[in-house]
Amino acid sequence: MSEYAENEAASEPGGRVSGRDLPVGNRSEILAMLWIGFYTTVLNIFTLTIFRFWGRTHFRRRLWADTYAGEDTIEYTGRGLELFVGFLIAIFTFMAPFIAIIVGSQFFIGPDTWYLVLVPIVAYFGFFIVIGIAIFLARRYHLSRTRYRGVRFAQTGSATGFGFAAFGYGLLTAITFGWFGPEARIRLSRRMWDNAYFGNEKFSFTNNEEATKEPVYKSFALAWVGGMIGYFAWFGFILAPVISASMQGNEPDPADLQGIEFMVRVYASAIVFAIFVGLAMAWHEAVMIRRIIKSLDVAGVRFSSRLSTWDIIELTITNVLLLVFTLGFGFMAVQMRVWKRIANRISLDGEIDFAAIKQNEDMAPSQGEGLADGLDLISNF
Repeated sequence: MSEYAENEAASEPGGRVSGRDLPVGNRSEILAMLWIGFYTTVLNIFTLTIFRFWGRTHFRRRLWADTYAGEDTIEYTGRGLELFVGFLIAIFTFMAPFIAIIVGSQFFIGPDTWYLVLVPIVAYFGFFIVIGIAIFLARRYHLSRTRYRGVRFAQTGSATGFGFAAFGYGLLTAITFGWFGPEARIRLSRRMWDNAYFGNEKFSFTNNEEATKEPVYKSFALAWVGGMIGYFAWFGFILAPVISASMQGNEPDPADLQGIEFMVRVYASAIVFAIFVGLAMAWHEAVMIRRIIKSLDVAGVRFSSRLSTWDIIELTITNVLLLVFTLGFGFMAVQMRVWKRIANRISLDGEIDFAAIKQNEDMAPSQGEGLADGLDLISNF
């Protein structure tokens, strides 16, 4: 379709529409997603995982087509070949050279070349920056292949700048024992959304009253303290026999830290620990998702979310069971259920003039999310 035709198609629906007249949701059925996940898994085996690019494309087209705002659904226009070509480019331009630098430097490090130790260190630091770049480029591809009412979304901004920001925020999060994490997540979301477009209409990530009411750090404090309590309780439970023997002045028996009984103790308690930490984090995750969604507005329409703590808990439990009972091929159904729940909890407020929205003129990327795929950062959406 020519650019002129795209502009005509974009303005065809026309008219002002209230956000309240644009209910948002998703109608995906779990059986359809299980089927896509099943045949993608089977064909991946026979194609040495190469079919995953086409399987991912099939999944997105179905998921996008099942997602609606008002009477119209969104559309995914990406192709499996684009993902495959992008992956090959990433392998030969980044992954292979990175591995060559790490492995090659090991052969030349000696007493007189101690400074070569800096090579893999610098490479690893660069690797973490590249992770942020890969996430940004994947997001740019996703939006460029998404349309609503014929109008294309777009992601602009600097991928390198996002990579350095993600790296810096990651360091601050580590230094502060996780306490900068929520702020980092909000800042990175702002970097993404403040450079996103629907046609020629720019998204805005604002600290509006509804968004800032969300108890971000109160919920994080509960998750952090709960996680620490859970960790020390788990660690203490595992070493209880040794600790008990030491307190009684006896020599700890090495047999207490090996054997089937000890392994059962470790894994059973790990499951309890994971459940406890998951419950502690559920409130914070729901708060963070609501905080980000409530910060968004575009073309005069503001987003809101009713996602609850129970939504997070119920989805986590049922999705784990789904993965277990489908032997892993239900992974696409799991991702669909998360998308669907978030979409079904979104509402819009304001008025949007579709007649004023024109097609986005930014150049769309020609390849897919190859770098993120090579770094194993890709989900199916």
